[in-house]
This record gives sequence, structure tokens and C-alpha cells, in this order.
Amino acid sequence: MKKTLMALAVGSAFVAPAAFADVTISGSINMGIEYLNVGSESDTFANRRSSAGFGTPVAHDGVGNIGLASNYTNITIASMEDLGGGLKLDFAAQIDWNTVQAGNSLNNRNSHIGLVGESWGGVWYGSNENIYERYFYTQDPLDGAAGLGGNLQIMGTPGGKVFQTCAKGDITSTATGVDSNCGYTWYRRDAQAIWYDSPNWNGFTFGVVFQTNFDKLSQPNTEVNPYMWQIGAKYVGTSLPLQAWGAYGYRKDQFGLQGFINTYEAAVGAANNSQTVGATGSKDKAFQLGAGYTIGDVYIFGVYEQLKYELDGVTAGFQDWKRNAYQIGMKWNMASGYLGASWMQAMDGSCTFVVAAPLGCEDTGAYSIGVGYYHTMSKQTQLYVVGSWLDNQEQGNYGTAGIGNSASFNNVGATIWGLGVGIKHSF
Repeated sequence: MKKTLMALAVGSAFVAPAAFADVTISGSINMGIEYLNVGSESDTFANRRSSAGFGTPVAHDGVGNIGLASNYTNITIASMEDLGGGLKLDFAAQIDWNTVQAGNSLNNRNSHIGLVGESWGGVWYGSNENIYERYFYTQDPLDGAAGLGGNLQIMGTPGGKVFQTCAKGDITSTATGVDSNCGYTWYRRDAQAIWYDSPNWNGFTFGVVFQTNFDKLSQPNTEVNPYMWQIGAKYVGTSLPLQAWGAYGYRKDQFGLQGFINTYEAAVGAANNSQTVGATGSKDKAFQLGAGYTIGDVYIFGVYEQLKYELDGVTAGFQDWKRNAYQIGMKWNMASGYLGASWMQAMDGSCTFVVAAPLGCEDTGAYSIGVGYYHTMSKQTQLYVVGSWLDNQEQGNYGTAGIGNSASFNNVGATIWGLGVGIKHSF
């Protein structure tokens, strides 16, 4: 339910024109209590890093902890103004914050301005979770991948992290390589984006997005030109209860493989880029294809995904990395709420080297099972309980969302499980 603030309320503290567009405030408070247990690093990985000269063959101990998670708690201030002739101006500023920590600052989330036409769709620019990610979280049966068990734990990432943002200065190159803080997950929020979404034509929609090369001026290597584009199409049946969708993403010079391998280098205590020496450029690609069907009160779906990362100019170490993944899920709508469940499988990576990298890419897969029940207390409030089990192979580096928003403690090969209960209140 949205609260509309009329011109008098919005403008009372300002000297402004007499007429104002209506402004809406909406959002959600989504907070829970979670227990997370992260198992020990695998003996295989510990022995491999020791034989490569990175450390002693002693696995890191596992640990369990209880914490509070703020999940996707956020607030949005939005305005839609009718400009006449079927044209509207759309503006939104969304912020989130860690509501369970003291002294935390506010963060920009999905904020944009754009023009929307009744017949041709809309064009926006700003920061946003773009097409590739949106197709994932709108399908996820565990509350849009807000916390434990969500599909962002395996889909959209080769491991290492479950969600990233990419802002100015996160892609920082040197003359021979990059220490990238973004670029390898496809579950991420992109700055400096321009996108188009089509109108709905009898259930069919599509969209495209382009991320500018805003970080080029910060590159010491002037040949590096980081940008991104994505395209996707979706069909939601109007008479037949069928859904189908596909999306493709491409990133140039955002050095996804280098950023991903850095997570393994951190786990073994090696210097960044020691396994991707000499990289001067990159091409990262992502592809997903999915379908879903509703039978009575139950919606079932399946998704296939392939991620591929390539580096140019490598003189030693990893040159490319590819991995496939699958998800099968269901959502059962009940009178009291709904039950969601999901199974995901990330296959082992396949890779090539220029001079073999000692860590390799075999046994880097994982599987995950998530189950959650969301009980409707009112139109605005849900009570939920969610459980998640994630089992990494010997060199798998996948992590969880919620209070474990990364590959936790660099325990490569760990089994990670968690349980959470919470309340989501939307307004």
C-alpha cells in the first residue's frame, strides 16, 4: 500500500511553484534472525594450496553464528507525471541501509529518471538491477532472493560472492592487469546504466540495457575500455499458464575472471593477479534460458545458465573459465500464504591456461537446496521461516546470502547451512 503525499506536504518546507506532481513513498522492512553454520575448508583444497607453496595443509575450522539480517530493507520515493499526449515522466530514488547495525549510512540502490510512452514503452537512466538479474529474482520462490536460500547463491555467479555493486573506481587497471572489485557476478547493481523496457504485447515483453564506459578515465592503461550491455525477452501467457524467457549479457574489459580468481587468491594468501599475470583486456558473457508452468495453485519452473569469462594478454595462469548451472523451483500458493522451494546445481568449471595455474578449476561446483514458508498476517505483513543447505565440492567457493553475503571466511569446499525467521512489512 502506497502513501501519496500531495503538493502541500512535499513543498511546505521549500519555496517552490504552486503545482507539484504527486509523490509516493513505498518500501519494505525485511528483518530476520538467522543461524549460519560454515563448515571447514576441504582437505583437498588445503593440500593443493600447500603443494603450490601458498600455505600449510591445515584446513580452516568451521564456525556457526547467530545474527540479524536486514535483507532487502529499502525505501523508495517516486513520482510519475503526466506530460500529455500519452507521455509520462517517471522518477524514483531508492535507498537501503543495514537496519541491524548502529551507525550505518544510507546507500543508493535503484534510482532513475525516464520517459514512458503508452505505445512504445520507456527509456530510463540511472543505477539499477538490470534485465539479466531481474529475470532471476522475479522468478525466485524465496522472496525474490532476499536472503537465505535464494537463487543468487548459485545463479549469476561462479562463486566467491553472491551479490555485487559496480561503481566508479571499482574497475582499476594497471599497465598489465586489473584488481577488480566488480565484474564477475551477474547478480549485481550497475551504475551509469541506460535501459529500455517494451510495453506488454499480449504477454510478450523485451528489454535492453547499456552501461557506459564511465570508468575509462580512471584506467592507467588507456587501452582498457570497460562497458556492458544486456538483452532479454519474456513471455507470460494470457490464456495459457506458461512463462518463458531468455537473456544474454556481455561485458568488455571488466575483468570478471581476474576478480573471481582473486577470491581464491585471498583464500590461499596469494597476491592478487598472481594467477592471471599480464591480463590486458577481457570479455565476460552470460546466458540464461527458462520456462515455467502453473498447475492449479502451484507454479513450477526451470532455468539453465552459462557463464563464460575470457582474459586477453595473459602470460601465466588462467586464460578463460566457463561454468554451467541449473535451477528447478516451485511456489505453492495457499490460503494462509505460500510455500517456496528451490534446487540448484553449479557444474564444475572448465578452463584453459597459459602455463598451468596451480589451483586448477576441477571440483569447483556446488549444489544448494532452499525451502521457505511465508505466512500472510495482513495485506502488508508476512511472517516467514527459511532454510538453506549449500554443499560445495572440494574446490567450490559458493556462499550464502543473508548474514553470510559472501563465500564465508574463504572456507573453500565448505558445506554451509542456515535457518532464518523474520517479518517482512511492506508499505
